[in-house]
Amino acid sequence: MQDPFLSIRGRLLGAVLLMGGAWALGGCDTVPAPEETQRPSVSNLQLVPDSLHQSDLSPDQVRDSLARDTLVIGVQATDPDGSVERVVSVIEPSSNPRRVLSTRLPPVEETLYGAGVPLTLPLVDEIYTVRVFAVDDDSLSSNQVTGQFRFVPTDTAEATGDSDALRRQVNGRPDDS
Repeated sequence: MQDPFLSIRGRLLGAVLLMGGAWALGGCDTVPAPEETQRPSVSNLQLVPDSLHQSDLSPDQVRDSLARDTLVIGVQATDPDGSVERVVSVIEPSSNPRRVLSTRLPPVEETLYGAGVPLTLPLVDEIYTVRVFAVDDDSLSSNQVTGQFRFVPTDTAEATGDSDALRRQVNGRPDDS
Protein backbone atom coordinates (compact mmCIF):
# COMPACT_ATOMS: atom_id res chain seq x y z
CA MET A 1 0.00 0.00 0.00
CA GLN A 2 1.26 3.47 -0.83
CA ASP A 3 1.88 6.06 1.82
CA PRO A 4 -0.72 8.87 1.31
CA PHE A 5 1.81 11.41 2.57
CA LEU A 6 4.27 10.64 -0.26
CA SER A 7 1.64 10.94 -2.96
CA ILE A 8 0.59 14.41 -1.73
CA ARG A 9 4.24 15.44 -1.44
CA GLY A 10 4.93 14.16 -4.96
CA ARG A 11 1.98 16.01 -6.40
CA LEU A 12 3.03 19.27 -4.70
CA LEU A 13 6.60 18.88 -5.91
CA GLY A 14 5.39 18.21 -9.43
CA ALA A 15 3.09 21.24 -9.36
CA VAL A 16 5.90 23.48 -8.08
CA LEU A 17 8.28 22.26 -10.78
CA LEU A 18 5.64 22.70 -13.46
CA MET A 19 4.79 26.25 -12.30
CA GLY A 20 8.45 27.16 -11.94
CA GLY A 21 9.17 25.99 -15.47
CA ALA A 22 6.24 27.93 -16.87
CA TRP A 23 7.34 31.04 -14.97
CA ALA A 24 10.93 30.68 -16.20
CA LEU A 25 9.86 30.32 -19.81
CA GLY A 26 7.13 32.97 -19.63
CA GLY A 27 9.18 35.45 -17.63
CA CYS A 28 11.05 36.67 -20.67
CA ASP A 29 9.14 39.28 -22.57
CA THR A 30 9.90 40.93 -25.86
CA VAL A 31 8.80 44.44 -24.88
CA PRO A 32 11.80 46.80 -25.07
CA ALA A 33 12.61 49.14 -22.22
CA PRO A 34 11.20 52.64 -22.63
CA GLU A 35 13.46 55.10 -24.40
CA GLU A 36 15.20 57.81 -22.45
CA THR A 37 13.19 61.01 -22.80
CA GLN A 38 14.67 64.48 -22.72
CA ARG A 39 13.23 67.47 -20.96
CA PRO A 40 12.20 70.59 -22.87
CA SER A 41 14.30 73.71 -22.53
CA VAL A 42 13.51 77.43 -22.23
CA SER A 43 15.95 80.29 -22.86
CA ASN A 44 16.29 83.91 -23.96
CA LEU A 45 13.65 85.45 -21.70
CA GLN A 46 12.72 88.98 -22.74
CA LEU A 47 10.56 91.36 -20.69
CA VAL A 48 9.34 94.64 -22.18
CA PRO A 49 9.44 96.96 -20.33
CA ASP A 50 11.81 95.83 -17.59
CA SER A 51 10.63 98.72 -15.40
CA LEU A 52 7.57 100.90 -15.35
CA HIS A 53 7.36 104.37 -13.86
CA GLN A 54 4.00 105.74 -12.86
CA SER A 55 4.97 109.08 -14.42
CA ASP A 56 5.13 107.35 -17.83
CA LEU A 57 1.50 106.23 -17.61
CA SER A 58 -1.48 108.21 -18.84
CA PRO A 59 -4.06 109.34 -16.23
CA ASP A 60 -6.58 106.74 -17.42
CA GLN A 61 -4.05 103.96 -16.64
CA VAL A 62 -3.92 104.98 -12.95
CA ARG A 63 -7.16 104.63 -10.97
CA ASP A 64 -8.07 103.69 -7.41
CA SER A 65 -4.42 103.40 -6.29
CA LEU A 66 -3.75 100.89 -9.07
CA ALA A 67 -1.67 101.16 -12.23
CA ARG A 68 -2.68 99.27 -15.35
CA ASP A 69 -0.28 98.36 -18.13
CA THR A 70 0.92 95.44 -20.22
CA LEU A 71 4.10 93.43 -19.76
CA VAL A 72 5.27 91.70 -22.94
CA ILE A 73 6.94 88.34 -22.23
CA GLY A 74 8.89 86.42 -24.88
CA VAL A 75 10.89 83.20 -24.56
CA GLN A 76 12.43 80.44 -26.71
CA ALA A 77 11.12 76.93 -25.90
CA THR A 78 12.27 73.68 -27.52
CA ASP A 79 11.87 69.96 -26.94
CA PRO A 80 14.60 67.79 -28.53
CA ASP A 81 12.52 64.57 -28.59
CA GLY A 82 8.97 65.76 -29.04
CA SER A 83 6.88 68.87 -28.90
CA VAL A 84 6.29 71.61 -26.36
CA GLU A 85 2.72 71.35 -25.08
CA ARG A 86 2.61 74.60 -23.09
CA VAL A 87 4.75 77.46 -21.85
CA VAL A 88 3.75 79.12 -18.58
CA SER A 89 4.83 82.40 -16.99
CA VAL A 90 4.44 83.17 -13.30
CA ILE A 91 4.72 86.75 -12.02
CA GLU A 92 5.19 87.24 -8.28
CA PRO A 93 5.86 90.35 -6.20
CA SER A 94 8.90 90.21 -3.93
CA SER A 95 6.88 91.44 -0.93
CA ASN A 96 4.28 88.65 -1.24
CA PRO A 97 5.50 85.63 -3.26
CA ARG A 98 2.19 83.81 -2.74
CA ARG A 99 0.26 86.44 -4.69
CA VAL A 100 1.09 85.24 -8.19
CA LEU A 101 -0.25 85.76 -11.67
CA SER A 102 0.08 82.71 -13.90
CA THR A 103 -0.32 82.99 -17.68
CA ARG A 104 -0.04 80.53 -20.53
CA LEU A 105 2.12 81.90 -23.35
CA PRO A 106 0.97 80.96 -26.87
CA PRO A 107 3.36 80.12 -29.73
CA VAL A 108 4.34 83.11 -31.88
CA GLU A 109 6.76 81.30 -34.22
CA GLU A 110 8.17 77.78 -34.33
CA THR A 111 10.15 78.01 -31.05
CA LEU A 112 9.15 81.50 -29.88
CA TYR A 113 6.37 81.85 -27.31
CA GLY A 114 5.04 85.10 -25.92
CA ALA A 115 2.18 87.40 -25.08
CA GLY A 116 1.27 90.75 -23.67
CA VAL A 117 0.20 90.14 -20.08
CA PRO A 118 -2.17 92.78 -18.65
CA LEU A 119 -1.03 93.88 -15.20
CA THR A 120 -2.85 95.70 -12.45
CA LEU A 121 -0.27 96.86 -9.89
CA PRO A 122 -0.59 98.68 -6.57
CA LEU A 123 1.12 102.07 -6.45
CA VAL A 124 4.09 100.88 -4.37
CA ASP A 125 7.75 100.50 -5.28
CA GLU A 126 7.97 96.79 -5.99
CA ILE A 127 10.17 94.30 -7.80
CA TYR A 128 8.35 91.43 -9.49
CA THR A 129 10.02 88.14 -10.38
CA VAL A 130 8.95 86.58 -13.68
CA ARG A 131 9.51 82.81 -14.00
CA VAL A 132 8.90 80.90 -17.23
CA PHE A 133 8.95 77.14 -17.83
CA ALA A 134 7.67 74.68 -20.46
CA VAL A 135 5.96 71.28 -20.36
CA ASP A 136 6.36 68.79 -23.23
CA ASP A 137 4.17 66.05 -24.70
CA ASP A 138 5.72 63.54 -22.23
CA SER A 139 4.54 65.76 -19.32
CA LEU A 140 8.13 66.62 -18.42
CA SER A 141 8.83 70.15 -17.22
CA SER A 142 11.77 72.20 -18.40
CA ASN A 143 14.33 74.33 -16.69
CA GLN A 144 13.19 77.74 -15.47
CA VAL A 145 14.28 81.13 -16.73
CA THR A 146 13.78 84.14 -14.49
CA GLY A 147 13.73 87.87 -14.96
CA GLN A 148 12.68 90.93 -12.98
CA PHE A 149 10.26 93.74 -13.59
CA ARG A 150 10.07 96.85 -11.38
CA PHE A 151 7.23 99.28 -10.80
CA VAL A 152 8.16 102.74 -9.47
CA PRO A 153 5.43 105.11 -8.27
CA THR A 154 5.93 108.87 -8.74
CA ASP A 155 5.70 109.77 -5.06
CA THR A 156 8.95 108.05 -4.06
CA ALA A 157 12.44 109.45 -4.02
CA GLU A 158 13.64 106.62 -6.25
CA ALA A 159 11.41 107.80 -9.08
CA THR A 160 13.12 111.21 -9.26
CA GLY A 161 16.60 110.12 -8.23
CA ASP A 162 16.45 112.72 -5.41
CA SER A 163 17.31 111.01 -2.11
CA ASP A 164 16.13 114.04 -0.06
CA ALA A 165 12.72 114.33 -1.75
CA LEU A 166 10.88 112.18 0.77
CA ARG A 167 12.48 113.97 3.75
CA ARG A 168 11.46 117.36 2.30
CA GLN A 169 7.90 116.14 1.79
CA VAL A 170 7.67 115.16 5.45
CA ASN A 171 9.63 118.05 7.02
CA GLY A 172 8.93 120.84 4.54
CA ARG A 173 11.56 122.95 2.81
CA PRO A 174 14.32 124.24 5.06
CA ASP A 175 14.28 127.98 5.73
CA ASP A 176 17.10 129.59 3.76
CA SER A 177 16.99 132.94 5.60
